[in-house]
Amino acid sequence: MKRYNLKILIALTFYLLSFISCQHNGTDSNNNTSPSFHVPTEGNENTLEIATWNLKNFPEHGESSIEYISTIIKQLDIDIYAIQEIENVYYFNQLVNKLPEYKGLYSDDEYNSGEYQKTGIIYKKNMVSIQSKEMLFTDNTYAFPRPPMLLNIKVEKQGSYFDFYLIVIHLKAYGEPENIERRRAAAVALKNYMDIKISDESEYEKDYIVAGDWNDEIDDAPSSNAFQIFINVPNDYKFLTMELADDPKNASYPLQGSLIDHILISKDCFFEYNGGKTKTLRLDDYVTKYFYYVSDHRPVMSIFPVFE
Repeated sequence: MKRYNLKILIALTFYLLSFISCQHNGTDSNNNTSPSFHVPTEGNENTLEIATWNLKNFPEHGESSIEYISTIIKQLDIDIYAIQEIENVYYFNQLVNKLPEYKGLYSDDEYNSGEYQKTGIIYKKNMVSIQSKEMLFTDNTYAFPRPPMLLNIKVEKQGSYFDFYLIVIHLKAYGEPENIERRRAAAVALKNYMDIKISDESEYEKDYIVAGDWNDEIDDAPSSNAFQIFINVPNDYKFLTMELADDPKNASYPLQGSLIDHILISKDCFFEYNGGKTKTLRLDDYVTKYFYYVSDHRPVMSIFPVFE
């Protein structure tokens, strides 16, 4: 995994200043803080917006985090959020209850240790329906310490619809060689799974979107790139986040100045994404206490102009 020393120093300084600011303002993480900010709206009635968002041990600061995140979700107005690091499902349900236009669900995996990080999805209930849910690779803990969640989704807007499979993932973290190999193994397993499903003529649905915290960059050299197996076949799979890579301003994990949260699509989605756009949502530009109350990750969003 690449390391950018200057970017890390800048990001760490900014992160610490944000934290100090919260302390200086006397914010108590146990209080139900009423946030005051405005982030730009990203939702559009003619497009499908999908964002992936690691919420860092949600909710890291209890009710205050819920207030901040629910306010952000309402203001962004995005159709679907793929969520990682749900540490407390009770609070996750509380978050969804604060979002009258949305529904939510979380993964079925359980943990015996203290680490309890489910994946989930938050989606607009008037246009998005979940046809089915399945946990993948539950017996492959080497490649997937948190099993991917497979959702069959149908989105209806403007009298048209788009149906697809969404796979929400959260791969192994950290940059040691063994962890890179575990992510590489996960990429191989994911590709093999989708290849088989897509090539099966009895399978009607061949549109796949994989969104989540991949915990690695996609512009590393081929010899060290954990996801090279996808990059080698650009006619079959495409990282929508590739257009953001190698630019520090697009970092989804600002503490290290790196883009490690990605959205991948299969070739059957190329048409729906034609003319689309992917971007990192720099919410910390608008939410001054973002890194303290919300997450150490920024969300990454793709816009599919399927209903224009």
